[in-house]
Amino acid sequence: MAIDVTLYFGTTPSHTKFHFTDPHVWERVRAQIIKAMNQGHGTIEIDRKGDKVVYVYSPHLPVSWVEKAV
Repeated sequence: MAIDVTLYFGTTPSHTKFHFTDPHVWERVRAQIIKAMNQGHGTIEIDRKGDKVVYVYSPHLPVSWVEKAV
């Protein structure tokens, strides 16, 4: 199953963007986002170029994504 997902943290023009093409990696990140949103707080960890980026989710952190048809 092919995917093409772009994830955004923050608001334009100063948002941070991540791109996912591996469905297993995206599902792991998506599950963290959904869990944090349902709880109203939590962390979201994303591996990026050998580093780990961690966001602390709160209702004040805009999180959105675009899933393109592949």
